[in-house]
Amino acid sequence: MSNKKEHDYLKLIHHLDIQTNEFLMIGNSLKSDILPVLAIGGHGIHVPFHTTWAHEQISHQIIHENFREVNEMLEILDFL
Repeated sequence: MSNKKEHDYLKLIHHLDIQTNEFLMIGNSLKSDILPVLAIGGHGIHVPFHTTWAHEQISHQIIHENFREVNEMLEILDFL
């Protein structure tokens, strides 16, 4: 997906014919991969990368029941 806004994720979810709570996004950007998905009721797993573009950084901690953060990709299996 080139655009990662709430509307774009909703369009994808509609295309997949699933409910928002059935959607899981795994990504390295909190701002564009995780926050929009959480905002629409989906699930997000953040896999931090050693560098983050300035425009992708956020200044607050995410506290959300559908949010997880892992240090290694293999840890994602614990949530599937």
